[in-house]
Amino acid sequence: MGTRMNERSQAILFCAIVIAAIAGLYGATQLMEPASVQSGVVRFVHLRIDGPGWTIRYTSMATINNTAFSILVEAGQKLDFAVAYVPYDLPKGMFVTEINGTSNGGSGGLSWQFWVNGAYGTVASDHAALSDNDVVLWAFTASQDGG
Repeated sequence: MGTRMNERSQAILFCAIVIAAIAGLYGATQLMEPASVQSGVVRFVHLRIDGPGWTIRYTSMATINNTAFSILVEAGQKLDFAVAYVPYDLPKGMFVTEINGTSNGGSGGLSWQFWVNGAYGTVASDHAALSDNDVVLWAFTASQDGG
């Protein structure tokens, strides 16, 4: 009977450790999630897209599309060019895979990268909040983050 109690105690301890590990992982993923961008109107956002041999320029006088991602999508809708992307859950965010027919990858390993006011995007583009008079650049280039 002493052996059964020991096995039962071990099972309870094991379950407690598994539950604690799951809770810890959940907490860690919550901490890794970027803060949501608050909705609001931004004015005079300037967008430039530099592809291989082409450039698209767009200025929004006033828009509720206040992220580097959503201003890109808005420009695509207004100027009639395609934007393809993949939504990710962990970490949460949109990954742009194609703009105006130019897709990530290929032999050069180039991909779409973005900057806001000259600062390289360090979060997913749908978490990069914009303010009035911001300048957004999307460029088809080698990764700038060392990855």
